Amino acid sequence: MLLYMVKRGGKEVITVEIFKQTYDVMKSTAEKMHWNTKEYINSVLVEAIERDRFLQSYAPYFSKIGYQDNILFIRDAKAGKTAEVYLKDKTLYCGLCESKDCSHIHYAFALPEVAKMFLKKPRQQ
Repeated sequence: MLLYMVKRGGKEVITVEIFKQTYDVMKSTAEKMHWNTKEYINSVLVEAIERDRFLQSYAPYFSKIGYQDNILFIRDAKAGKTAEVYLKDKTLYCGLCESKDCSHIHYAFALPEVAKMFLKKPRQQ
């Protein structure tokens, strides 16, 4: 990958590729919020970094293994098991703890896959 670095406003700036569809969504969101597009994209990236740092300090023994259909798989290294967190009746449930309020659920709420679960339209039968 070829990266270009320049200085703008006294800060080092690296040019990277972003998919046009992603850029268009972010540009539209920035405009609705009356933000500069570059500033908005950078704020989203900083928030993602901060979220990841928080998750590492909150639950360093948890990690997301994967996501399939409406199930989020979270590895719990402390317990040596995998928690399956799933959406049922608009509520998240943890199959490992058999609970809707445990540390796996709290961890899951910080992950973007949970938003996908809630936004996914149920299948028509």
